[in-house]
Amino acid sequence: MKFLKNLALGLLSFLLFFSLAIFGFLFMVNSTILNPDFVVSELDRLDVSSLVGEFFTIEAPPEVPYLDEAIDETIAGIKPLVKEQVSVAIYSIYDYLLGETQNPDLAPILRNTFLSTNFVSSLVDEIDISSLAGAFLSQQLAEAIPLEIANLDKYITDAITEAEPSLKEQIVAAADPVFDYLLMESQTLNVAISLEPVKENLRDKLLQAFLESPPSELAAIPPALRESYFNQFYQEFSKEIPSTFQLDESVIGTDAPANIARALTEAEEALELARQYIGYFQLGYILLIVFMSLLVLGIILISRQVKDITRRLGIPLLIYGATEYAGIFVAKYFIRRQLHLPDIPPYLETWTFQFIDNLLNPLEMFSLGLLISGAVLIIVSFVYKRGQSSSEG
Repeated sequence: MKFLKNLALGLLSFLLFFSLAIFGFLFMVNSTILNPDFVVSELDRLDVSSLVGEFFTIEAPPEVPYLDEAIDETIAGIKPLVKEQVSVAIYSIYDYLLGETQNPDLAPILRNTFLSTNFVSSLVDEIDISSLAGAFLSQQLAEAIPLEIANLDKYITDAITEAEPSLKEQIVAAADPVFDYLLMESQTLNVAISLEPVKENLRDKLLQAFLESPPSELAAIPPALRESYFNQFYQEFSKEIPSTFQLDESVIGTDAPANIARALTEAEEALELARQYIGYFQLGYILLIVFMSLLVLGIILISRQVKDITRRLGIPLLIYGATEYAGIFVAKYFIRRQLHLPDIPPYLETWTFQFIDNLLNPLEMFSLGLLISGAVLIIVSFVYKRGQSSSEG
């Protein structure tokens, strides 16, 4: 009978150790990959500006040496806005994956985040349209102007700057029709963004330049005739600048809504499948906790002796905790000292190593907790034994 009892207790202890090994991995996944807070925090550590700089190099033309600086400032300005919307989208998706919502419809998620008027409004407020658009426009118009005008890029940038509030207002107003078309909530798209404010401001700036500092080939023209000559010149030149920018299906593409709808459908199907597997995972996670609880209960009911119970529970906890903790320590050391990723930028390599560390941290804390708990239980078993022996004597 004692043999069968010890055999049963040994089997239960072994199953407990084996279950702890499986549960440790599941605990790590549940605390990281299936935790939206972890995912958001890891993405938040990504420096978008550094990544763009690593993968994309924009060489500013000599005429606009400040272009790269303007782009960097724009990216830095919109980074918090983008991260905020990414976080909102991630939490919405995880609500579905973890069973808190029943609908995987991604279109409303996009409509409430990146494809919302509020986001576009905040975005255009951070974008320096005059610096970005002025740099490209000045190059194009310089070729169309038959005269050499000093500081043309400055005049164009100033003109766009003065017209910027009107342009931004029109861009925000155009957002909803564009998004409705992209998400197939509207079958047509026809939005006009007026460029008249830019043209009017540009005319005033160029006229001032003509009157105060005319091109060398026109310096001999009497001041009284300069404005008349400018009007003739500008009438031809202004034809190069359209009065409106027409945004319709041909600009975005007639197949864009269908492509987006197809991509969203495929993504939703993938989310449905992922939710199904996550459901299995959560069920197994709960069942494993119940199973381990039954193993502990079985050890207690079969043994019914405190010193034996604490020892039989402490040994598998201590062995697993020590083994897992040592393994994690070695893995982190190997990752930090031995592993190199030559094909990715240094910044992303650093982020990857830190991500792996953060991924393993829950398992590290779990194994350390079990190691300490196991050691305490074993100590209690010996202390209890000595106390019992002393009282019997």
